[in-house]
Amino acid sequence: MALQRPSALPADREDYFGGAGDRLRYCFWKASGTGAGKPRGTVVLVHGRAEFIEKYAMEVAGELTARGFDLYAVDLRGQGLSSRMLPDPQKGHIDDFATYVADLKVFVETIVVPAAPQPRLLFSHSTGGNVALRYLAAEGSRAFSAAVFSSPMTGLPGAGRIRLLLALLGFVPGFDKRYAPGTGPYDPKNHPFATNDVTHDERRYDFTRQWFEADPRLRLGGPTVGWVRQAFRSFDALDAPGILERIALPTLIVSGTDDTVVDIKTHATAARRIPGAEHVTIDGARHELLMETDARRTQFWAAFDRLAARIG
Repeated sequence: MALQRPSALPADREDYFGGAGDRLRYCFWKASGTGAGKPRGTVVLVHGRAEFIEKYAMEVAGELTARGFDLYAVDLRGQGLSSRMLPDPQKGHIDDFATYVADLKVFVETIVVPAAPQPRLLFSHSTGGNVALRYLAAEGSRAFSAAVFSSPMTGLPGAGRIRLLLALLGFVPGFDKRYAPGTGPYDPKNHPFATNDVTHDERRYDFTRQWFEADPRLRLGGPTVGWVRQAFRSFDALDAPGILERIALPTLIVSGTDDTVVDIKTHATAARRIPGAEHVTIDGARHELLMETDARRTQFWAAFDRLAARIG
């Protein structure tokens, strides 16, 4: 008997895009906070590694649509219900972060822009933030009026040690498709709330486990060595002179002071390089700002609302 699905805001539309055997999933919700009027605008949501659309349908989708925005959310390639990259669907793998960027470009140009009202806001978390930064640096502000980054993955703690390990593993054939050391398939016993590094809120932390149990297709284990290698190549791409400086639209970067998943020092650097970017820190917050306690989430939404007010 199938497990009961957790309570989440049903999407108004769920569909796929892509070609050549690739199926990338997205969902759409209509704005609910505008009465009979037009939507205030559109938000495009790009989530983090090992995440999936349903996790954001639990609360975030309703919070955005209640603000008057139409919402589009996309499952990154290799996770959620989008096509997986390897025969073992639990391995989080990518050939190149440029593939994520190309997927986002196709999604925006073929699905979002033809139907979504302006102003449009690009909203991303963690790995999605890395992808969104590279997309904006390459494509400019043609499709979007503003961007919000929640804990963007612009660097990782212990980068020097990881780079050395990647260099050593580079001489071992086939290692790029193996799990990164210390990781493996998803097992809830290995993810107790007491030792988690993403949130102080136990109810929200449990969203992932609930959905992985209700729909095993959503499950994702650790990253592969290749995924980590490509992440560092993407950091280098963003660090190149003149890349982040190309982003010319209102930008908000939000960091948690207790984030140990990504290197938050790189957030301040990115904010200095993006013209006019605002950098907000939330005291005591861990990596998943939108899965944090109510008080910390309130601070995030206050910063979001200030930016949204600037674009209409």
